[in-house]
Amino acid sequence: MSQRKPKDFERAAREQSSPGFFAELWGFLRENKKWWLIPILLVLLILGVLVLLSGTGAAPFIYTLF
Repeated sequence: MSQRKPKDFERAAREQSSPGFFAELWGFLRENKKWWLIPILLVLLILGVLVLLSGTGAAPFIYTLF
């Protein structure tokens, strides 16, 4: 049996160094010119932080915002 050389996509699949989520997201936004997604993502991030803080001692201060 002859051994064949691995193709480029097989080599890429074996590589362990892949960029993180935020690096890929930034690359996507920059490459595809999807700048309108940034405000949406920021609002979702802020709401997520507020939800997480609502279960802590900071809850009385968060409720005064609304």
